[in-house]
Amino acid sequence: MCSSDLLKWPSWVLLSIFIAGIYYFISSGTDTSLQAFSRTETTSPAAFPGLNLETRTKETKSYTLAISTPITEIENLNKPMKEWIQTQERDFLELVKANRQVLDSEEFRAHLNIKAEPKKVSDTMYTLVFEAYQYTGGANGQAAVKTFTIDLANQKMVQLADVIRMDEESLTPLRAMIKKQIGEKDELQGYLFDDLLDEALENPSSWKWSLSGKNFTLYFNEYEIAAGAAGAVKVKIPIEQIRPLLKDEIAQHLKLPDIQLPEPEVKEPEAPPLDPNGKYIALTFDDGPHPKVTPLILDILKKHNAKATFYMLGSQAQFYPAIASQVAEEGHEIGNHSDSHADLSSLGEKEIRKEMEEASSKIKEASGQLPATVRPPYGAMNEDVKKIAGMAHTPLILWSVDSLDWKTLNASAIQKIVKANAVPGSIVLMHDIHKPTAEALPDLLNYLEKEGYEFITVSQLLSLQEQEVTGTFFGKRQ
Repeated sequence: MCSSDLLKWPSWVLLSIFIAGIYYFISSGTDTSLQAFSRTETTSPAAFPGLNLETRTKETKSYTLAISTPITEIENLNKPMKEWIQTQERDFLELVKANRQVLDSEEFRAHLNIKAEPKKVSDTMYTLVFEAYQYTGGANGQAAVKTFTIDLANQKMVQLADVIRMDEESLTPLRAMIKKQIGEKDELQGYLFDDLLDEALENPSSWKWSLSGKNFTLYFNEYEIAAGAAGAVKVKIPIEQIRPLLKDEIAQHLKLPDIQLPEPEVKEPEAPPLDPNGKYIALTFDDGPHPKVTPLILDILKKHNAKATFYMLGSQAQFYPAIASQVAEEGHEIGNHSDSHADLSSLGEKEIRKEMEEASSKIKEASGQLPATVRPPYGAMNEDVKKIAGMAHTPLILWSVDSLDWKTLNASAIQKIVKANAVPGSIVLMHDIHKPTAEALPDLLNYLEKEGYEFITVSQLLSLQEQEVTGTFFGKRQ
């Protein structure tokens, strides 16, 4: 058929062929079973000026992912970090596709979690420690560590040669300190491979390191220097021990005040006595604290004299300590929502414990309040999660009313769902990272008050229901 023949066809026929061709191209090149809900949000952590935090989450039938990326306004600093993350994500998705039949037939999903923990060297210099964990099936997941140290003032990546004197007179004692610290780790006994350690320490330019006012830290991936059962290895050298090895410029960055006063403890709120026959409901807010939305929600709760429970991420509490502290000071309860929003059911026991413990530590440091309960991200749990929570005597808290605020992002829809499903003893799931949630609260609280409800924390609700110290709780559904 020649082009002149095509021109004789009606235009609507040509248009149909064109649209069909586009549809075929898209459908043949796209794996539709992997399409799902995802969200990206960027915030500016008050504790780390010059850094923005880009948080991306995605949930599909086959996998979940949660990726947090600190970014700056300087593109040449962002580029190597983004490239490393893109490589991790690309490798993960290739494994998901390769394991599709297994994932579709088994009752689990693959998971990728990437978090970046900033460590302050000075007001303009940070070390960013990226930890990636992926699970796509089998007995164990795969973990990887990557570090970047950025100098915002000079707009450059800081190399180890900018920090440590690289002559053998400096490197020899540093290697000795590292080996000494590793040799003292009981958990590495019988697992360490001395030849691999020597090989890893041979080339300092390949080291994965971080710097803070307290420690110089070296990171080794799983299998890098020890058997897989030992996991990843982290070695901390007190900064005082390596001061003679530091470059003068870095020593100036690390100057500490002569006197460090202890931070004041924030007293945990005292729970008022409850009426056993009272009409109570527990409002909960996940994924914060958020620099803009959480303060809005706190103001609304204060106007209604309402107490709530905020299930915070350890990483977010570390980024916004002033807001975390405000939540505690205003009498609300703070719960543990993991450190980085990882799917705990996809992790091994060691990683689950690390997510819970790091979150509790960061929340306590930021707010002064130690979390009393845990809410697993996505509501995902298995026997390992229950076991570790039970060993810590920490209840696992889910919900009986899901506001779906994360999905609708609409104040009226949020109000309608909660009003239709709330009953005395309910635990209501919301998020203090979405502005429509704050917009829904005034009318919602007015309605619930008119219905005779009082707003209490999750721990108060558990005590009223005489629940056990450990276990999994949803709140009343009807």
